[in-house]
Amino acid sequence: FKDGVFLVNLAPITDPALVASTIAQGLGVRETGDQPLTESLKGVLRDKHMLLVLDNFEQVAAVAPLVWELLAAASQLKVLVTSRAALHLSGEHEYPVPPLSLPDPKHLPTLEALSQYEAVALFIARAQAAKPDFEVNSANAPAVAEICYRLDGLPLAIELAAARIKLLPPQALLARLENRLKLLTGGARDLPARQQTLRATIDWSYKLLEAGEQRLFARLGVFVGGWTLEAAEEVCNAGGDLPIDVLDGLGSLVDKSLVRQGEEMEGEPRFMMLETIREYALERLEESGEGKGLQRQHAEVYLALVEAAEPELTGWQQAVWLDRLEVEHDNLRAALAWSLESNPEIGYQLAGELGAHMHFWEVRGHLSEGRHWLERLLMDSGGVSKSAWAKALKAAGSLACCQADYSVARLHSEGSLRIYRELGNQRGVADALMDLGLVADVQGDYEEAGTFYEESLAVSREIGYPWGIADSLHGLANLAWAQGHNEKAGAFYEQGLAIRREIGDRRGMGTSLNALGNLADMQGDYERASGFYEESVAIDREIGYKRGVALVLNNLGLVVMKQGDHERARVLFEEGLAIRRELGVKLGFAFSLENFGCLAAALGQGGRAARLFGAADALRETLSSSMSIGERYDYDRNVATVRTALGEDAFALAWAEGRAMTLEQAIAYALEHKG
Repeated sequence: FKDGVFLVNLAPITDPALVASTIAQGLGVRETGDQPLTESLKGVLRDKHMLLVLDNFEQVAAVAPLVWELLAAASQLKVLVTSRAALHLSGEHEYPVPPLSLPDPKHLPTLEALSQYEAVALFIARAQAAKPDFEVNSANAPAVAEICYRLDGLPLAIELAAARIKLLPPQALLARLENRLKLLTGGARDLPARQQTLRATIDWSYKLLEAGEQRLFARLGVFVGGWTLEAAEEVCNAGGDLPIDVLDGLGSLVDKSLVRQGEEMEGEPRFMMLETIREYALERLEESGEGKGLQRQHAEVYLALVEAAEPELTGWQQAVWLDRLEVEHDNLRAALAWSLESNPEIGYQLAGELGAHMHFWEVRGHLSEGRHWLERLLMDSGGVSKSAWAKALKAAGSLACCQADYSVARLHSEGSLRIYRELGNQRGVADALMDLGLVADVQGDYEEAGTFYEESLAVSREIGYPWGIADSLHGLANLAWAQGHNEKAGAFYEQGLAIRREIGDRRGMGTSLNALGNLADMQGDYERASGFYEESVAIDREIGYKRGVALVLNNLGLVVMKQGDHERARVLFEEGLAIRRELGVKLGFAFSLENFGCLAAALGQGGRAARLFGAADALRETLSSSMSIGERYDYDRNVATVRTALGEDAFALAWAEGRAMTLEQAIAYALEHKG
């Protein structure tokens, strides 16, 4: 598979609506407002010779048609699905996964040959991890072979059994396994009626735990996708009623293979359970009657995490907190899912915080997922506090605007503004006004946009809200630039950048720097423009904002091209286009095609330039997208140059040829190297 093999872990996902976004995340596809996520996935996969592995599919089987859609759109794509049930799709080939190879305990091979069987080799490796001096000898070999045989060669069952070697030699271990098996009532008495199941193995291991370990193990089942030591302490021992120390208990559960220790994050250990073991732990938790209380505590802990993250997402630690939220994404999903049924207030607060200023859900490409949670929550606002309702509406409006769903964005933002005014929450008022200004701005109603931006700026200044001041100034700068008032735009951009530098808003700084680079470029100050762009792209890379990286790379490429370095310009354009192809940003494709057209014009390739300009024009027409005055600066100049060089007839012919290209043909044409 020349384009690679990608593993997507669906174990934490129980809602079929989240499968597409989880696959997109695994492939590194960022979501945009230009098209549905499923279409973006199809576009990215269409020409890929790739293997996509979807692991633990059974709990989201209802979305199996999505697999067929992806395969139908991508002729060279292969999908390998692990599931407890078939998907029942045309063209599906079932392959039962066999157990590890086993010896026949009645006809044992030599000791050397015995260790070559996969099941025995795994048992030995795990046993030596628990007890370094363990070895298979003539005395214990029959017991080891019998243990592996009785466990059907299932890796997890073998691991759980081998972990007990520290306490029990193979013969004693085998005796305990025998006690868990039901013997046949007829036939050979030395054969079990049925081989031990995985559930029985886990049950056996669980019952060997001390009472305090059992209680901790069951409570840990509330976590999804792993947890930190601090979270385990806050959730599992909130009332101080756990009879063991959480750290000691985790260490014991790790030793006994019921919990695994994963990669460290920020110097702190992270733990996880295999999904099958977690299911068992949840059963024990429900049997204990502690399930509802633990789920609420879990949700409150992760709400506290999100509340702590919100101010940091506009400060110097932005990248760190974005990474932290990404790692805990499955726990956040679990908390949101629980809140929908049990405590909408917590759900509104969680979703509202995650959608604040769009930083997490937008920068990390979870736009549809964020809207999914918010739409489900907003269906019923009964009993929810007005402050939580207003914040959820604000978040829903912001995300809708980002996806170009402007009517919904306006509706939610107006609702948010109304409630914030009732509550006297001036910061909320400033944010809602800013969102309404953005909606009007992108729809071309500059007068209304200016009114909203000005009022947002006034409110933000009145309450001393620097983030709101910087945001409003940037909005006013965009309006000025769109209308050709470059000096005014530059002043506003500079003021906003100064504020964002002071408060450490990394994403905001990158946006301001890119805008200033555009202005410097238009003024012919290429060195200054390059400096702005270089700093902007470094920030966007740091926080993982790929859409921003693609935009700035293309802007930088234009400046480099004007300075005569055509080869570097091509490299920058190609990298920007590659990111846009990964993200499926159709409007970004138009910008890229136009930039390649400008490069062709600079190289004297008039026909090639006209075709690329024509292809971009056709795409913009499809998207109903036009360029602002600032964006037209390089484009108009290069189109005019090419038109003059070719003559009207030749230009019109080449332009028409470009418009007739499919998007895939246009991209391939752009990437052709013409000397």
